[in-house]
Amino acid sequence: MPEQRKHLRLPVESRTFIELVSPQLGTEGTGRLVTCQTLNISRGGLQVTLGEPVVVGAILQISVELPGEEHPLYLAGEVRWCEANDQEPERPWCAGFQLLNAGSTDIERWTQLIAAMEA
Repeated sequence: MPEQRKHLRLPVESRTFIELVSPQLGTEGTGRLVTCQTLNISRGGLQVTLGEPVVVGAILQISVELPGEEHPLYLAGEVRWCEANDQEPERPWCAGFQLLNAGSTDIERWTQLIAAMEA
């Protein structure tokens, strides 16, 4: 299979939250969040380990706490793949996300931070 990556992968581990179910309109509270761990990140995506599978093609809200950053970055990403992960029993799934250039997200700040890490 030919290499499809467009961006350099950086081996950064950080706590990440993914919103699997959004709250219903007109209700208070949050949706259902799962805590994940990044394995690697790039300008255009990230790979995480998590405790349950996610649906390929789903567009989910992601919050990433990068090392050295005071506040989490809020992003939107499409699940590109999801497979079993036998390396971490507490997080038996691994998924890859392509980040989307969506309004009301921190994608521009994310891109700047990753570019600085690559330098």
